Amino acid sequence: MQTIENSLLQVSVDENGAQMVNCVSQNDKFDYLKSQDGQEKVAVAFPAIDQEKNWALELPWTVVDKGDSRVSLTLIDTEESYKYFPYHFEVVLTYALEGNQVNVSFYLKNNSHKEMPVSLGVIIPILAGFTPSKDLNKIQLEGVNNHQVTVESTDFELEVNGNQILARNHELNLAGDSSQNFTISLTLS
Repeated sequence: MQTIENSLLQVSVDENGAQMVNCVSQNDKFDYLKSQDGQEKVAVAFPAIDQEKNWALELPWTVVDKGDSRVSLTLIDTEESYKYFPYHFEVVLTYALEGNQVNVSFYLKNNSHKEMPVSLGVIIPILAGFTPSKDLNKIQLEGVNNHQVTVESTDFELEVNGNQILARNHELNLAGDSSQNFTISLTLS
């Protein structure tokens, strides 16, 4: 478990799946991921949310950089993953705190010499008592005791699906030996 913090937030990231498992306000100790049923998680999906294999959950992540308010983890293809997804890839996922914001950044690299179809997803739980409203590139969650979460991204399509927010990009074709960056931000108050 990796914990990062600043004067406003404390975030814990589980290396298994690179999932954010706690997001706590330093002011009132409110955990934006704790529900009545237990602890929720912000999960990552690669190569896509609706695929049979989610390498983000099945392959090991390795911490490659850690500071007080940021942590970066990397996911690299294996012989086993290559059997199902015949591409060499690297995903670097960074959680960084800036004030009351958690920036989740992805650096996706195609290490193959051929074009690679890819899509990324982030699954954010909506806790009971929070009401979503959608705007262009933004979803606002209004909660109990004036707690709010704003999810924003121009790199991901955002949608409310039941009790979660799905952030995903449509399948892209990443040229061989190239890379692309994607970011999603969660502003908490």
